[in-house]
Amino acid sequence: MNTITYPVVAEGSLPDPVAQLQTARQLVEDRYSSEQPLARAALHLIDCATDIVGQLPDGDLNAARGALGSARAAVVSATFAVGRVRDMSAAGADQT
Repeated sequence: MNTITYPVVAEGSLPDPVAQLQTARQLVEDRYSSEQPLARAALHLIDCATDIVGQLPDGDLNAARGALGSARAAVVSATFAVGRVRDMSAAGADQT
């Protein structure tokens, strides 16, 4: 099992969320092959989150609600992708 570790940031020195997402994307790219369907799905979700977080103004409740709706849609997409990868893996195991 591959795990991604990231150093914990001390309280009071929170880095930019967009920078954190870009770092997460780089870690996924470095650790996993972009040919893997689940890795592609993860990279897509990180890209979507980066776009949303980058456009989210501080203190705008309506924008936050819109971002939450997008995040929910991303979770649905990720759930589908995981199920699809599982089904493809099971089908491949049945053929061997």
